[in-house]
Amino acid sequence: MRTLNRLTCTFACAVVCLGSAAALGGDGLTITIHNDSGDNLLVTVDDQSTQPPQRLLVSREIYGNASITVSMAPGAAGRGHVSWRAVSADPTMRKCGHHDEHHLSDGDIVNVHADEDCAAR
Repeated sequence: MRTLNRLTCTFACAVVCLGSAAALGGDGLTITIHNDSGDNLLVTVDDQSTQPPQRLLVSREIYGNASITVSMAPGAAGRGHVSWRAVSADPTMRKCGHHDEHHLSDGDIVNVHADEDCAAR
């Protein structure tokens, strides 16, 4: 009888833990930051859905045509909002880029690039 109670308790705990993990996993958004240029970029991304904003990436190098996946919090409407800044990794040909992306859903792709003169910012 004691063995049966232990098995029942262990099974119940496993079900609760797995259910909690699934519930927590559903609360966030996963988005992909994609460098849509051929140049290596240093990318900073801020989650604007939170107050104060959360920094998701800080000067993270993303190779040309490569991607990185990040997790973020959804806003009140269940959508994400990020702002990003990118600087070319090559200091001899410095270019910059920036943009805000609103209404992001789980699985969305945010394209980043640096094709502007940095002084123009």
